[in-house]
Parts: sequence; C-alpha cells; structure tokens
Amino acid sequence: MIFDIQRFSTHDGPGIRTVVFFKGCPLSCAWCENPESQSFRPELLYTRVRCVSCGSCVAAAGGEGLRADPAGGIQIDRSVEPRPEVGAACPALALRVAGRDMGVAEILDEVLKDASFFAASGGGLTISGGEPLAQADFALELLEAALAAGVDIAIETCLAVPRASVERAAALPLRWLADLKHTDAAAFRAATSRADAAGGVDACLPLGNLEYLAGRGADLTLRVPVIPGFNDDEASMRGILEFAAGLPRAADAKPRRLDLLPYHDLAAGKYAGLGRAYAFPPGLRVDSARIARFAELGIALGLDITIGG
Repeated sequence: MIFDIQRFSTHDGPGIRTVVFFKGCPLSCAWCENPESQSFRPELLYTRVRCVSCGSCVAAAGGEGLRADPAGGIQIDRSVEPRPEVGAACPALALRVAGRDMGVAEILDEVLKDASFFAASGGGLTISGGEPLAQADFALELLEAALAAGVDIAIETCLAVPRASVERAAALPLRWLADLKHTDAAAFRAATSRADAAGGVDACLPLGNLEYLAGRGADLTLRVPVIPGFNDDEASMRGILEFAAGLPRAADAKPRRLDLLPYHDLAAGKYAGLGRAYAFPPGLRVDSARIARFAELGIALGLDITIGG
C-alpha cells in the first residue's frame, strides 16, 4: 500500500533521490507531517475551497461514501473505503485518494526513470512512510530489486517494529534515517499512540532497535523532531542527545550524525482534508535560539549535529 512517490528529493539521503511512501504506521504522532500515512487503508483528502459542487465524485463513488451537501460541497462517510477512480473524477482537484496497491515492478519502473540523476548525484531510492517496515516483506522485496538494478537504497523509519524486521533489513547495504523522538517511555507513549491500538508502543522498542543497528555498525543517521511541549525542554533533549552519544560505534568511526528537525505546521491542511483536528495552534514554533542551544549540547557530546536535516 503506497500513498505517494516523490521525485527529485534532496533531504532523504545523499544526492537526488526518489522517495516511495508506504502507507500505514504503528504510531500516530500528533505532529506527523503525513497524517494520510498513518492508516493502512486508502483515505480521501478533501479541499473544500476547491470544490465546485459538480457531483462528479459522487457519481464516480456510485453512492458509496460520498453524497452532495445541501449547503454546497460534499459529505464524506470515512468508514467507507474510497474507490480509486473518485479522485480522478474531480475536475477541480478537490479530492485525492491517498493509498493504492502497487507491485515491485511498477514502483521500480518509476524509480528507474531517475537513474541518470542518481548516477550523477550519488542518490538513489529512499523508502519512507508511514513505516515501511510495517510492510516488511514487500519493503525488502523492493529494496532487493533496487539493489539488483544498481540503485543506492535508504530507509526512513520510526523503528517501532519487531526486531526481526529490522534484522532482515540490516542484512542489506542500507542507509538508515531513523527517528529518535524521546527517551522517556510515558512521554513517548502519550504523544505517539494510535487510538485503535491498546496501550500504544513502548519506547523501549525503537530505542532497542537503534542500539541494535548502532552495534552492527549500520550507516545510521538519527533524526530528532523538536516538538513544542513534547521534547523541546532541555531535560528531554539532553536525555535524547546523551542516548545518541552513548550508542555503540567503532573507535575510528566518524562522529554520529544527528539531525535536529524543528517543528512546523505545514501539514495542518492535510489534517483538515482528512476531517481530523490538528493538535497544535497556528503559528507555533520552537525558538531558534533554543534549537541552537540543543545543537551546542549535542556537539559537546561528540555528535555531528545538523539543524533541518
């Protein structure tokens, strides 16, 4: 289940990369940039201001899940899985279906269109999400096919997945761009738990997977989203940075890279399009001086810190 393929990306691994976004994630982070990635089912994103109330989508839906709103626009029954043709039927681009089944050959054909850019820039394929390793069998099949075609591979992951899936992926020559959200179990669980998952995910799972990858000498970049009210206080960030600095690495290895990713609210419109409330007020930011302070703390611990990835 894939919800997007993004070409010419320069922030998801080295060089120019094509990013394949897997749909579905074991977490539901309140600040998620891609809220349409969280569910494992296809979903409709609806932009009301673009809608011209023409009824084309309602007709394409065949009376399932969509109906005209007497006040203008449409009403969406989100318990009904949208038909793929619903988004294509909208002449105003007010509707988009996020999520469709794709095969390895179909995806790889799209990725290889950019092979010349990969060769010139040192780029390649990055799989992202959602959480790619929540669909581990398919993700590994795609990565192996890309390797066989001579494509550099990388993964963006929250690592909130079983160790067995991580071990299988770690057998490949893979660049890891791995989240490090928090080291406090209660804070992690409160901010990332899915409404449909009893108990949420224990922070020990991703932290343990990070320790495993570091111990194997994996090509590992840590990515820390700096989120207001979640981990932007000095105690939380110090715990995160000290954990990162304490991960195993060879004595002659370069300093561990860690990207500080300041919070932004660019995804707020996506939440509205999904009919979901956004957890943060408009215009909220983390003060740049605070981000700089966190960078100084990390550098003092021997980390290679980048702000913004």
